[in-house]
Amino acid sequence: MRVFFSAVQWTMFILAGSVVAPLAIGQAYGMTPAETADFVQRTLFVLGLVSLFQVTWGHRMPIMEGPAVLWWGVFLLFASLGPAMGIGQAEVLPALGMGLFASGLIFVAAGAFGWMNAIRRWFSPTVIGMYFILLVVQMSGPFLNGILMTGEESGSGIGTLISLATLLVALLFARTSVALLRSYSVLIAILFGWILFAVAGLYKPAEGASGSLLSFPELLAWGWPQWNSGIILTSMIVTLLLFSNLIASLEAVEQVVQPKEKANANRSGLWMGVSQLLSTLFSTVGFVPLSYTAGFILTTRIKERLPFILGSLAVMLMSLFPSVTALFASIPVSVGYAAVFLSFANMLGMGVREVVKGGLDERQMFIVGVALMFGTGTMFLPASFFSLLPPYLTPLVSNGLLMGVLISMLMEKALRSRRSNLSQELES
Repeated sequence: MRVFFSAVQWTMFILAGSVVAPLAIGQAYGMTPAETADFVQRTLFVLGLVSLFQVTWGHRMPIMEGPAVLWWGVFLLFASLGPAMGIGQAEVLPALGMGLFASGLIFVAAGAFGWMNAIRRWFSPTVIGMYFILLVVQMSGPFLNGILMTGEESGSGIGTLISLATLLVALLFARTSVALLRSYSVLIAILFGWILFAVAGLYKPAEGASGSLLSFPELLAWGWPQWNSGIILTSMIVTLLLFSNLIASLEAVEQVVQPKEKANANRSGLWMGVSQLLSTLFSTVGFVPLSYTAGFILTTRIKERLPFILGSLAVMLMSLFPSVTALFASIPVSVGYAAVFLSFANMLGMGVREVVKGGLDERQMFIVGVALMFGTGTMFLPASFFSLLPPYLTPLVSNGLLMGVLISMLMEKALRSRRSNLSQELES
């Protein structure tokens, strides 16, 4: 029975964290409700399938796959930039499909030729710590906006009150001394908020992907991939940045799960490449193992692989039934944010521990301070500034998380090299 409820909780956690991206992208590209529902179906199918590949043959840890924020941002970016570049919206999505295909090939090559271990050595405790800290900082705004429902009608404040009540339930149950309630705090919070939204008359059922009972996701729904130089260049930069997402996720979950064997980065990179290729085939946004899964595991204490495997399998199978997909695609977004709030908040403590692990000397504080200033400062730059940049640089410069991580990585390498040169000079 414990395995069953743990699997249900994983299922709800995966669903709550994955339906927002296709809904937002569908809206940006003017998709009809039926087209958006199809998009959600394809997203859930590939997400579940890739999760099973990774936990079985890749890193072999319970790490949720989800739409990569970087890819999500690129999709939204070109929804507005496409017309300015002379690309119609009907051509943007096939071009992004080609970008996903190229990204997949790079990851497959990195995994197949054993490059991932060399890449992993660039991610010291300081760099990983900065990733976790800046991730919490960057996501705090969207989370609070989502919980407070600042961008939508909240039913005269009722929806916001329900979301805050859901957050309170999630926090209280996560810290309760009753192990059973603590383990299922996320599931309880989602059901609590969802039911209250329905009772208050604020629940909005989503439209099914098709009228049939059973439906297999459509292949190449956006058409065959098309070449566009600007989008391909952007995709290459995104691919390089996604390596940091992958490595940070492996490090985060390893700390919590403490597997008997260290995760195989090469196998994980190989299967991440496969996931990008599947995203091209099924016309979805690109996926990445999500580091905040570590926060979820810390909250629920569910470290076993079996519940995660069952939850991923359930998500994939549910996507084949349009009515079921529509049901879970209609989970109130604010409830999802409230239920997984603590999973993100826990990442801050992990980040601080990683920074401390790297040492607290003057050199370390210098790196952390500069990286934090650049990373958080980038998050407050006005949108008008990014419109002055070439499109292929915008995904990097506009992302404070990645700017901070990149700066800390480069500074650490530079200062370490300088210290090494000084030591050699003193010895000679």
